[in-house]
Order: sequence, then structure tokens, then C-alpha cells
Amino acid sequence: MSAEIWLSCRDLERYLGEDDSRVHALRGVSLDLEPGSVHAVVGASGCGKSTLLYILGLLDHADGGSLTIDGHLIAQLPDDELARRRNELLGFIFQFHFLLEDFTAQENVMIPMRRLGRLTEEAMLERAAKLLDEVGLAGKLRRPSRHLSGGEQQRVAIARALANDPLVILADEPTGNLDTANAARAFRLLQKIVRDERKALLLVTHNPAIAEACDWIHEMQDGVIVGSHARGRDARTVS
Repeated sequence: MSAEIWLSCRDLERYLGEDDSRVHALRGVSLDLEPGSVHAVVGASGCGKSTLLYILGLLDHADGGSLTIDGHLIAQLPDDELARRRNELLGFIFQFHFLLEDFTAQENVMIPMRRLGRLTEEAMLERAAKLLDEVGLAGKLRRPSRHLSGGEQQRVAIARALANDPLVILADEPTGNLDTANAARAFRLLQKIVRDERKALLLVTHNPAIAEACDWIHEMQDGVIVGSHARGRDARTVS
């Protein structure tokens, strides 16, 4: 692993539910995400994959352990500070794109930038157009998202996740609603962005071809990572 780490967690614990229905969802999970790396988390439904993703994404809290992002320990921060760091440092891609259907592709990509509030309107328009060009949608930036295909909508979601130039991209089944060809295209795009811009990507997937094309595969079972396997560079393609 690289000495430079964008995100690191140690011994994460999480309990869900109360009393008799209480579930030990995470049982001491540790991970490091270094620049330029793509990590897959695999395992059966209910093993803790999404719980882990939401804690790393500052959308949920751990009951034990530590989380460090860009060298800063995330511990007991107020909600407004967690929201600021989430907007600055993290990008999210979900299985369903969650685009605003009456907004154009460009307007959807601008949403995270508006939340962060650092750029002028002109700068936001320019950056959104640049990101849509990178994902192959330069000709459709003013098209309402409801008039885009499923693959195009997911590419808009990828551009939106990159809006604030995050260090870490977190993805929950990002190709789950796409056909094989569009799933491969979306993953190759993410893979290239991560390599070229030295970001880190952690994705939850049930797609074995996607998982095998990642740098690392982390297998989860009953809230525990039971194995982490590095992939050779010759295995890092998906078709």
C-alpha cells in the first residue's frame, strides 16, 4: 500500500436496531484507500457493505473505531462540519442516479457546487460543462435528465459526484441498473478518472467482472472483512 492515504478506518463497529432486534452490523472493519486506487467490497446481501459505505461517507456514525480522511481524524464533529467535509472531500454515486428529472444535465452537476458555495455562477456552469465533456455528454448538457438514457443518466451522476473535486469517490452498486455494455463503460470511465486524477474509489458491487477489474477486492461476511486481495494490473480491465 502507498504511504499516502486519502481515507483510513480502523476497527469500525456499528450496531443497528434495539434490544432483541439489535444487529452487530460491523465488527472491527479496517481499510486504507490510497490515491489512484480502486477498491471493491463484495459479499452477500446484509453482510454490512452498505453500512460501511455510509459510515465512510459521513452519512452514518460508527459506534466504535476511528475514521481519518485526508489525514484528519473524524470524531464527534458537529453536523455542519460533517456536512462541509462530506461536500469537500467525498463524492457519491448510487445505484439509482437520483437526478432531478426537470433539471438539465448541467444543472444537476451544479447541485453539489451550490451546496459548497465556493464558485461563482459562471465558474459553476463552466466546471459542470467540463465534467460533462469528460463523461462524453458535451452535446447534452442542456437536456433535461428525464430525456437521457439510463447510461447517460448514470454518467451525469458520475460527473455530479466529481463536481467538488473530491479525494474519495464512494459508490453503492453504481452499475447495478445498467446493461452490460453501459456498466462496463461507466466503470472504465471511473477507473480512468481515479488513475488520472489520483482519487480513491471504493465501490460496493455484486458484479464479478467489475470486482475483478479493481485493484483490491475486500470480501465481507457478517460484518467482517474476511479477506482482502490485490489484483494484478493485467486483471484490471472490464469489457
